[in-house]
Amino acid sequence: MNLSHLAVAAIMCVALAACSRKDSLFSLAPNYSAQTVQTVSDVEGCIAGRWQSSVRHFSEVRANGAVRIEAQSLFRGIAIGVRLRPHANDTLVEYFQRRVADPIYRSMVRECTRTMASAEA
Repeated sequence: MNLSHLAVAAIMCVALAACSRKDSLFSLAPNYSAQTVQTVSDVEGCIAGRWQSSVRHFSEVRANGAVRIEAQSLFRGIAIGVRLRPHANDTLVEYFQRRVADPIYRSMVRECTRTMASAEA
């Protein structure tokens, strides 16, 4: 391996690091959103129960009545998440994915919400 090969490899590494996203998963536009009459804790319990056995690095954060669930898809390791927020007498449910993840995770979120009106992005 000569000096030019090392230079190309170094440039590729720097370009890859510069292009990788460092912003929060929840700063992206939601892939799915819905409003439901269920409580935040009911929806959170349903999603957590389904995701815990089918994802990696499962975590939940609660603050000010809202819940954020974040994980990685089991096989491809894609970052996915759900934000649940109280909204009037309802719960706003938003599903996020860093890249296109397996559709089963979005389906699980949809099954856990009895939607009044949904807006798909």
